[in-house]
Amino acid sequence: MKRKMMTTVLTGMMIALSLSACGSGAKQTAGGETVSCSLFSVTMPADCAGLYVTNTSDNTISVFDKEAHEGKFGGFVFDVSLYKEPSDYAGGIDRKVGEFTGSDKTVYDVVMSYPTEVSYDYEKYPDAAPESYKKLSDAAETIVKSITGKDGGTFAWGGGTKGADLYGDVIARHVQAIKEGWDANRLEEESMSPMYFSMSQDGGGDVLGRVGYAYMDTNNDGIDELLIGEIAEGDWKGTVYDIYTMVDRKPAHVVSGWDRSRYYALEHGFICNEYSGGADLSGWDISDIEPNTTNLMPQVSLKVDGYENESQPWFISYGSGDDDWENVTEEDFNSRLETFQNYVRFDFTPLS
Repeated sequence: MKRKMMTTVLTGMMIALSLSACGSGAKQTAGGETVSCSLFSVTMPADCAGLYVTNTSDNTISVFDKEAHEGKFGGFVFDVSLYKEPSDYAGGIDRKVGEFTGSDKTVYDVVMSYPTEVSYDYEKYPDAAPESYKKLSDAAETIVKSITGKDGGTFAWGGGTKGADLYGDVIARHVQAIKEGWDANRLEEESMSPMYFSMSQDGGGDVLGRVGYAYMDTNNDGIDELLIGEIAEGDWKGTVYDIYTMVDRKPAHVVSGWDRSRYYALEHGFICNEYSGGADLSGWDISDIEPNTTNLMPQVSLKVDGYENESQPWFISYGSGDDDWENVTEEDFNSRLETFQNYVRFDFTPLS
């Protein structure tokens, strides 16, 4: 899967970095209070003096546990980077934590990355990380919050990450569409679900009071998505009909659903498309939103397809083609499906 491949590649790069902290062009600092790269500086806590070494590049400061780094375990704790373009970093293991605005008004995403595997001496410390590593890890956010620009500028922790600050115009557009009674064709032209028109025709009351919104970072890149759906109870609670994400710091539409092809956010990330294709076909497609794009990256798909195999209709796929389906037992199918039905049952804020 694309995301797993990306993570593997980035993990290898991270390990290589941690093993070459004194490499060519790097600025090595040990035990100091202020660490600087070309764009910014951070202040290290005084009680961490002597516990760390750092590596810097033009836009990144990396922090390592000194004992582990001088051994064979790398010691990578975290790094913080400034990116002018959101497309310059991969997401996934990179999480946006705020925005820095330079004195020239250039905006940078402030991004933190953490190790994807143990990078301290787990042979010497088999039960838990050593105190030095833990102290540095616990101080990571405090260190990043101390960012100052080399030539001035301001840092906003959480800037550009919170849904309430990002999607106001999108929500207002949905309110306008429902108030003005846009039909299904107009809604689809405007990249909105036709369900809002269907709801206006079913006699179920004020649609603005039946449709709501919530924010959630569904792909774990640090930036909230906007999810708009139906305010309901029972199995329909948390049903999502429109999903928006941020692309190059602007809201972008990802996908629309309807009553027979609806979406749910999963508690620990990912999106599930639950659909029905008739009495003998039901499916669940699990996807992840590729950071800084509107692309849905398939993770796993499950379906009950009596048209394909009436006696054993349970199928699982880890690919994206028609030939990738594996016919499995009902027990195997149900065991796998259960892991992907931890839907977030949002208490949506009504559009009204």
